[in-house]
Amino acid sequence: MHNGWGMPTSLFLGVRRSYANEAQESARAFLAAMNRVLAESGMAPYADPIEPVNPYAGYLFGRSTLDHCSPQVLVELATLAQATRKRPNLALIRDNPHRVTFVPRPLPRPLATGFSEQIGGRDVQIWIGSLSQLAEELLSLARDLRIPVTNRDVTDETVDSINIFRPLHERDSTKVIEDLRPGWLALHEGARLAMQNGVALTLAG
Repeated sequence: MHNGWGMPTSLFLGVRRSYANEAQESARAFLAAMNRVLAESGMAPYADPIEPVNPYAGYLFGRSTLDHCSPQVLVELATLAQATRKRPNLALIRDNPHRVTFVPRPLPRPLATGFSEQIGGRDVQIWIGSLSQLAEELLSLARDLRIPVTNRDVTDETVDSINIFRPLHERDSTKVIEDLRPGWLALHEGARLAMQNGVALTLAG
């Protein structure tokens, strides 16, 4: 699945906005499949808000300069996340950085929806994870990336440093400064904004 990374993966608040206008039938089919497995797990159905949520403050996606990321960087970040402990929601990004949705539901574990899309010339089943658990995993991963966390968030000063590729510690590698921390911040801001607005976070590319 990871041969030929193709287009960047973008972050969306909601599900429908992650599909082009001509692909809204696919969005409806995915939402229906998602709600079937949510119901099977005893969870309330999910629906995007009627009015789309705007995640932007000027050119910023929340506080991140990125609203998209290289699939390769996302896979590297999510693979790193598994090195120190099991982080099943980030593992969904590792396994398919091209399409995954995290719903505002306390899922006991990630769920296969039974809905498939053509990715890299093959049918790939699309999974859903828990938005709140993704946020927890990202806060845990921040420690591995040596990103300081204060009161379960990062300060604006830390955010600014990440956005302008400023090292946070001596001997920070270029990979960490220019790829992994900015990718982490985009995911963190996406999860934070999605939780604030009670919507799903979708990665699609």
